[in-house]
Amino acid sequence: MDSDQYVIGEQLPLFQDKYMLVNGGSLELKRLNLDEAKKAFQRYKDLYKDGGKVDSKLKITEFLIKGFSNTPGAGPDEPVYLYGLRYSFEDYVKSIGFESENIISEIKSSLFQKVLDAIDRCNLNDAPYLSDNIPMGYVYMQAGRYDLAVESLQACILTTQNNAAIYGYLGDAHILRGGDPTVARKCYLEACLINPAHMDWDHVKDKELLKLRDQLIETFDMDNSLAAEWLPNYAYIQGLFKPKAIRLNEELKKFVDEYLALRKAYLKEPTSDLKAKLFIRAIILCDNEPFMKLVKGIDFIDIRRQMKEMNPSLFSRYMKHIESKNRQKE
Repeated sequence: MDSDQYVIGEQLPLFQDKYMLVNGGSLELKRLNLDEAKKAFQRYKDLYKDGGKVDSKLKITEFLIKGFSNTPGAGPDEPVYLYGLRYSFEDYVKSIGFESENIISEIKSSLFQKVLDAIDRCNLNDAPYLSDNIPMGYVYMQAGRYDLAVESLQACILTTQNNAAIYGYLGDAHILRGGDPTVARKCYLEACLINPAHMDWDHVKDKELLKLRDQLIETFDMDNSLAAEWLPNYAYIQGLFKPKAIRLNEELKKFVDEYLALRKAYLKEPTSDLKAKLFIRAIILCDNEPFMKLVKGIDFIDIRRQMKEMNPSLFSRYMKHIESKNRQKE
């Protein structure tokens, strides 16, 4: 036998052991079997000169062991604590410069499963919120339970109607479960009409909307907040947002009153964000013009004049969009 072959043959079991320790430890870490993960990483450090290779994973393991040791006893505080541990984990991995997205993602998934298990134990499945500001649907969505997320977030809207974040998450849940993006965008539009700054833009799953927001920031030198305000206007003209039908009676009165209040505020102080808010509401009013001709305080000639004054180039694009839609109907 060749001497080189003999040396390689002797070394193979060692390499296999190294491989098994690193990958086995990583697998146990992702599954949150933390004691087993710690044993594997510590043994690797004790046996091999390149033991520093697993330092970050060992630190994460010890961080999570300490985190779980502080978990409250069985009760409603348990799932809330575990939910918060997920964000502490995210901050920690950033602080130590750990960048393995696969491991981070799988640990987060395992953490959310623990949250769901705690929710089951506490019989909180039907609660719309996990705590005052954590919608249960968001937890379900992070755990990959998209049908449950949609159902739960819809329940939240019934109890908290003017919450932009909830509508945004509902749009996310529709996209993640592979549904019609038109339905998701109705949710995003509602969120924008409530307050686009309160949407969780870091979580939005509609790539076209995010691309449009980035274009507004780059093309018009807008900050994130102002780009979010103008986004529904441009999304409508590009066909991403479909016309919003306003139901008669209470919804119609509420929408008109809101528009008139915004117009009054704008005339007093014409800020850029008020321009954006007025413009999208003017678009919606114009879409519903056949039902609103006799509504007090609404003059559609005046509405279009004001749209042109607020943003001439966008108004020109809007008119071309309307003309194109009308030709398609003929």
